[in-house]
Amino acid sequence: MKKYLATWCALLAPLIFAHHSWAQEWPKERPIRIIVPQAAGGTNDIVTRLIATELSKSLGQSIIVENRPGASGAIGMQVAASSTPDGYTFAVASDSIAIISATKESLPWRLGRDLIGVSLLGDQPIGIAVSSQTPYQTLQELINAAKNKPDTLSYGTSGQGTNQHYIGEWLAKSGNFKWLHVPYKGGGQAIIDLTGGTTPAAVLGFAPLLSQQKKGGIRILAITSAQRNVSAPTVPTLSELGFKDIVINQWVGIVSPKNLPPSILNKMSKEIGIVLEKPEIKAKLLDIGLSAKSMSASEFEIFLKTSIQRWSELNKTLQIPID
Repeated sequence: MKKYLATWCALLAPLIFAHHSWAQEWPKERPIRIIVPQAAGGTNDIVTRLIATELSKSLGQSIIVENRPGASGAIGMQVAASSTPDGYTFAVASDSIAIISATKESLPWRLGRDLIGVSLLGDQPIGIAVSSQTPYQTLQELINAAKNKPDTLSYGTSGQGTNQHYIGEWLAKSGNFKWLHVPYKGGGQAIIDLTGGTTPAAVLGFAPLLSQQKKGGIRILAITSAQRNVSAPTVPTLSELGFKDIVINQWVGIVSPKNLPPSILNKMSKEIGIVLEKPEIKAKLLDIGLSAKSMSASEFEIFLKTSIQRWSELNKTLQIPID
């Protein structure tokens, strides 16, 4: 009898192992969710839904994009950080999330500690733009106007303590001028007020600015990337205009709760990379101003730590309060 049982155990072992491996490849009775810590309709939300649709096809798995806005993204990230690391919950991180992770001591979670990197999705410059109703044709003209009336000329961003706010104050410090920051609850209303002329200037993500420039409502005077963007080749970089230190892109990527099994982590990272290599996906992302860029999980983890460190150092210089 013992010999009989031993034989059956030997035969069943591969099947049990196979079932265990299959279980780690996301059983199909449960959908995967990707938490976007911003409201629907923004750039991060649009990018995530585009990628999720393709991932769903390649993984053969339902994927739900869940918007959890609030507290500059902290609410959605807390939901993700406290989720079971079983491959059914991921979240969208960005440089704005890196900023609050680096500067807000009261947070119960941290990027790189409670949320680990899966893959970068892409990046875009931050743009300095003015309403077409203003007379400013160049960045220098805008700066001169701010110098003539310190703390009077206003600029909008998507919120207090965001990457755009940092860039606006970094530019002011480097250019030796002062302007008035107008924080909005998201980039949507900031764009509306910019195109309407209510706010003369704005520092926002390149993607929504590019869309409005094409319609003639605004002028993008400069961008923060190292090179000019192919979607707007006539727009100079800040580096070209003498602000050589202000070279930074805003990025978006996928993270997961810590302790995610390596098999799931690496598979998701690999599948995202495959999706981002598809010409049609690259083209769709480029249409909204985003350059598709993937990273392995280990590469993205290093990227996250570098980003957090940079914003931490910049915060010490600028001393910007976070909401």
